[in-house]
Amino acid sequence: MQRLNKIILTAVLLAPMACSSDNGKTGPDVKPVVPPVQKETGIEIGKVLPAWQKGEMDIHFINTTTGECAFLIMPDGTQMLIDAASSLISTNSNGSTTNTGIRSRWDPTKTGTRGSMLIANYLKKCMAWTGNGTIDYIVNTHLHNDHFGDCNSSLPVSGNSSTYRLNGIPEILDLFPVSKVVDRGWPSYDYPFDMQTLASNKAAVKNYVNAVKWHVENKGLKAELFKAGVTNQIVPRTSEYDVTVRNVAVNGEIWTGNGTDTKKTFPEKKDIVVANPAKIAGTDKCPAENICSCVMKVSYGNFDFFAGGDLQYNSRSNFPWKDAELPCAKAAGRVEVMKADHHGSEATNSPEALTILSPQVIVVNSWVDVHPRTSVMASMEKTLPAMDLFITNFCRGERPSGVDDKVTEAEASRVKGYDGNIVIRVVDGGKKYYVVTTTDSDGQMTVKNISGPYNSR
Repeated sequence: MQRLNKIILTAVLLAPMACSSDNGKTGPDVKPVVPPVQKETGIEIGKVLPAWQKGEMDIHFINTTTGECAFLIMPDGTQMLIDAASSLISTNSNGSTTNTGIRSRWDPTKTGTRGSMLIANYLKKCMAWTGNGTIDYIVNTHLHNDHFGDCNSSLPVSGNSSTYRLNGIPEILDLFPVSKVVDRGWPSYDYPFDMQTLASNKAAVKNYVNAVKWHVENKGLKAELFKAGVTNQIVPRTSEYDVTVRNVAVNGEIWTGNGTDTKKTFPEKKDIVVANPAKIAGTDKCPAENICSCVMKVSYGNFDFFAGGDLQYNSRSNFPWKDAELPCAKAAGRVEVMKADHHGSEATNSPEALTILSPQVIVVNSWVDVHPRTSVMASMEKTLPAMDLFITNFCRGERPSGVDDKVTEAEASRVKGYDGNIVIRVVDGGKKYYVVTTTDSDGQMTVKNISGPYNSR
């Protein structure tokens, strides 16, 4: 009886400790209060992010202040780079949105540092973890400079060829062995028109194409057109883990959700009607570059990640098919994490699409002062009140006059993590994950905060 009493007493004493991590709450969507040191992963605030381990999946949203970039490490060490943020502009294309506020904390462009240089340094650290010296896949979601690399005469010419300069994906190709590049245009880059001669950023497009073609011809690089609907274009090196990359959409061809069947929604090239290819208007029967984005859903066990490039829905009143965001959301279904479509700009991340995707976490890869728009932030919070928002660069307080409203302290306080690299670490076979904000300007990946664990559904 004495032994039994001791066992009962021990159980009573341990019971509060067992539930202390989640304050006594239970359920799949409860986000526990995480201590400064996360024992399961070894992640500790104020310390360098622990190395990726086999069986984990990492998604690193790399903050360069010059666009969008994500590096994904699959559980078996397969590596995929999605875009390579390297815009050179100091103001947005409309001339009224600045980068001043968002770069006031840290602006590598003032030191002559290219976005792709920062990305390269970051990749070297991650690749030391995996022991994989090759980038298995580069996915260029679409042909905009903040995704694949700007180009002008000030940039250094490649040592491989005088036909291209170093910035963005061309620089990454020169610095690392790369197995395959997948994009929306290979090999002709002629939809919805000749992008190398008629696009507003034709010089940058030509630079990128020249780099890819040189590496195909001289380094054995494989280049492919992104194929909507399939799961066999981007695959892990091994079948050891339950990982699938579903190509959801490209150039308006969208997966139906049935096998590999797709539906073409955009006009054929012969039916394109556009007054000025360098400036596509909402009234043109022509898809803008953003909605041509390569769209993916990456799954590891129960965990799903939605990457929609620069999907948006503006001008759908003239042509319903210009809402490429909603049908892509319907095809993908519910996910745990999504990258905010088009940096959280206006006419993106519609309540209808967010309701279907129903992410627990949204990450905004921001690089100008109005990313994300205050109206979009408000809509996200209203549509998904339990969702946690993370922003790589967050311009708080006053924003450009006439472009956006002031971000209030209350709005800012609801953002879970910001001003740094945002890292998703998926563990336990995809059953749960953590979101970590790390420093960006010191190149050290020092942990600023930890959120989670979140339970995959």
